[in-house]
Amino acid sequence: MKRGLFKRRARRTQGFAMIDALVALAVAALTLVLLTSASWGLKIASERRVAMEATSASDWLLARRTLINWASDVTNNGPRETGANLIGTATTLRMIVRDASGTGGFVGEFRVAGTSDTGYTLLAARHDGLRDARVTADKPRTSALLTSDVPIRFVYLFPQSDGTGTIWRYETGDGDVLPMAIAVEQGSVRQMTVPLFTTVSQVCLSALGPGGLEDSQCAVR
Repeated sequence: MKRGLFKRRARRTQGFAMIDALVALAVAALTLVLLTSASWGLKIASERRVAMEATSASDWLLARRTLINWASDVTNNGPRETGANLIGTATTLRMIVRDASGTGGFVGEFRVAGTSDTGYTLLAARHDGLRDARVTADKPRTSALLTSDVPIRFVYLFPQSDGTGTIWRYETGDGDVLPMAIAVEQGSVRQMTVPLFTTVSQVCLSALGPGGLEDSQCAVR
């Protein structure tokens, strides 16, 4: 009698051990799936970070300085229509840059070249002797400012037509006032933004610093 009871208990213990093993296998499989998914996600994030870091901070600083220098001259005539002064799309930005005497100048152009296979390059070109952003020279003086493994785009900040706020757009349009700011995106990241103070002389502002924004002598006339 005791021997039969022992056998039943042994079989029952063996049954629980089998269930425990199946549960353990299921947990192990789920853990493996989660770890695999997590490692894949980390790999993708790492690749994106490497792509972003491929462009050094000094490259962006050079691009920002060039954009500020060129864009500042456009604003010295006040917030008139863009027209021949500044036109832009997501991949091309052209603006008038005058010399110190005001009698000469050039069309400054930022252009994104390249594809997903070759990589993207932000180029700066000088179309000398031109005073209309709608016109370009056949052989401009061109230099590469930076390169990127992900797309580069220009985006422009405009006031809403109903006066309720502002809106970012990837191109300027006929009849627009000058944008309030120009930004450059690398992939989904906005790497730099250059504000345009369209009612203040940029020359005066650069001389006086932020205080020039409140100085009546710096107002565009």
